[in-house]
Amino acid sequence: MKSLLIAASCIVLSATAVKAQDKCLREFRNKYRGSAEVHTVNIGKFALQLGSLCLSFDSEDADARAIKHALKNVRKVKMYTISNVKGATVSYDDIADLKSNLQRNENFEMLMEVREKGNLIHILNKGKDDELGNVVMLVQDENDFLIVNLQTSLKISDINELIHQFASN
Repeated sequence: MKSLLIAASCIVLSATAVKAQDKCLREFRNKYRGSAEVHTVNIGKFALQLGSLCLSFDSEDADARAIKHALKNVRKVKMYTISNVKGATVSYDDIADLKSNLQRNENFEMLMEVREKGNLIHILNKGKDDELGNVVMLVQDENDFLIVNLQTSLKISDINELIHQFASN
């Protein structure tokens, strides 16, 4: 009985941590709800497995095999898009606030930041050891802002395999 209570408590606490992360992203999305086009797309484990099944029909393609292997370790994908905020894009200050909230309150670490021709991409990670765990990508271009939230069990070695696979083509 004691072990059942401990297990149930651990499940509730882990679900609460994921909800807190989602809350931070939802609050950011809701801030722009009335002044911009805001869309949310959720892709669950079943849809990802179905996509992986479709990739298995092309067993000769090395890229398809690599993506199928990576999809096995993705549990959930949630994307938020914010477009045309009063004729402009999401401000850099708001993005910086979101990034600092994720780092300070949710214990995310910055993995990478890329700037190219006015586009800005931040990739943040919350995982253990060499596992990516939860990944949040903040992507801003001239007209749109995209937040991609991945819940994964991907390892750094899986990502390296994908990079090598696509670099070889």
